[in-house]
Amino acid sequence: MLRSLFKKKSSLIPLTFKNYLKKELNVVPKNEDWYIQAITHSSYKNQFPELKDNERLEYLGDAFISLIVAEYLFELLPNEHEGILTQLRAKIVSRDNLNKLGVKINLDNHLLYQKSKNTYKSLIGNAFEALFGAILLDCGYNSARKIFIDQVLNKWVDLEEIKTENRDFKSELLIHFQKKKEIIHFNIKERLKRSENERFEASILLHGEIMGIGQGSSKKEAEQKAAKNVFNQL
Repeated sequence: MLRSLFKKKSSLIPLTFKNYLKKELNVVPKNEDWYIQAITHSSYKNQFPELKDNERLEYLGDAFISLIVAEYLFELLPNEHEGILTQLRAKIVSRDNLNKLGVKINLDNHLLYQKSKNTYKSLIGNAFEALFGAILLDCGYNSARKIFIDQVLNKWVDLEEIKTENRDFKSELLIHFQKKKEIIHFNIKERLKRSENERFEASILLHGEIMGIGQGSSKKEAEQKAAKNVFNQL
């Protein structure tokens, strides 16, 4: 069915996908070619060589999303310093998170790709970027920006959850004391009473005094727990 559809007119969007764009993103395509290209993985060209894959649109969408998220966080969090804003943006635009966002907006149900034993780890996230590259080209910057903020960021991104998910307490603590022009030190020692979960102990010192202690199965985990303990005191 799809083969005859594309032979007839390559720019014609299947009705299910057109309805999806309207319902999920409030988008009514003008140039339908961009949207077909956005959902076409390079593996699908083996069946339909006349189609263009979404790699160029992915490049454009990646830059667009990063800019919108940076602007969004800058306006929403006027009192946060650069380090926190950078970390939040990195988490939101990470490949793993874009894959999740693609699933949340049900984009995975409309992708065109060659199904095989191969797994495409970034298939959904890449298509998500490509789709917004298509929306940018078709609707213009201001409309695409509004669509992304209204239909993605405001609906599906929980900043409080993102802040605590895989939070880098050590980096945040270093930044905090750098702003105060103070230097903290992390000391690591291997515990004598070794256990599977608490082999290492990290202590954080300021002016030679211990501010916090943390234990973990790795040096990194111990440092993160010690930094978190200091944050709780602050």
